[in-house]
Amino acid sequence: MSAATKGCIAAIGTFDGVHRGHSYLIDFLKSTARQRGYSSAVITFSNHPLEIIRPQRVPPTITPTDSKIKLLEKSGADRIIVLEFDEELRSLSALQFMETMKAKHGITALLLGYDTKFGHDRPEKFSEYKAIGAEAGVEIIEAPELKCEDSPVSSSRIRKAIANGEIELANRLTGHPFTIRGTVGKGKQLGRTIGFPTANITPDCKALVIPRPGVYAVRANIPGSGSRYGMLNIGYRPTVDNSAAPAMTIELHIIGFEGDLYGCQVSVELVSRLRDEQKFDSVDSLRRQLTLDKEAAVALLSDKDKER
Repeated sequence: MSAATKGCIAAIGTFDGVHRGHSYLIDFLKSTARQRGYSSAVITFSNHPLEIIRPQRVPPTITPTDSKIKLLEKSGADRIIVLEFDEELRSLSALQFMETMKAKHGITALLLGYDTKFGHDRPEKFSEYKAIGAEAGVEIIEAPELKCEDSPVSSSRIRKAIANGEIELANRLTGHPFTIRGTVGKGKQLGRTIGFPTANITPDCKALVIPRPGVYAVRANIPGSGSRYGMLNIGYRPTVDNSAAPAMTIELHIIGFEGDLYGCQVSVELVSRLRDEQKFDSVDSLRRQLTLDKEAAVALLSDKDKER
């Protein structure tokens, strides 16, 4: 009898960030599936459920949907099932959701993480889901919880770390670098005049969580040039922008790169925070600090590469 005939066990969640807790859950999912002779599936959503349920409470995004799906596809589960969370899905009770997953996708068992909740009736206790599953003909299995540095690994914890500029912590929790992907637009090109040309990046994902203003050591992936060391400034450019309400910018300096990236798609992996954004008393002072930042970034990134 094939695994598909015996049954299919699935894990469900938004999986934003596809972090180490998610990887731990999916590994447990695959192990349980093998033991039972089942196939494995990951059920996720193309949009955050709160966009429909409580739009005012939608959290910023760690990993855009297309990147999330690619990471999930690398997890080794047999299937990735992507659902659009709409009013119809919202209206389903936990029982109706289980029945729908069984009828449409052949799900015969659901693996629930420590914080997994679903259904418009939103049962709170694992025992309630287990009883509802028995009625739907879907076995409910409890998954173990992963902790890192004495706290559960969660998307909300990672969002907070990124927003606070704690990039190294966020990267440890996800197991992969936080990435800003976007298109290079025209800036004022002031960086060129002081020897540090920058590319102004507009993130593709408008809901992306943006790190705290400051200077970051990064790896930049650019068309035709592979991965390069760089520095990323997130902030308001206080030394050169004296306007009453300066706009926040994301500016990338690629170390040793010469060329025009206008209109190009770039992917920037944040590795570590170097310092706060500062206002300098002169452009010369800014240039001197950027030289120090460059040296610090190269040293840090070189050390990180040796650890790989």
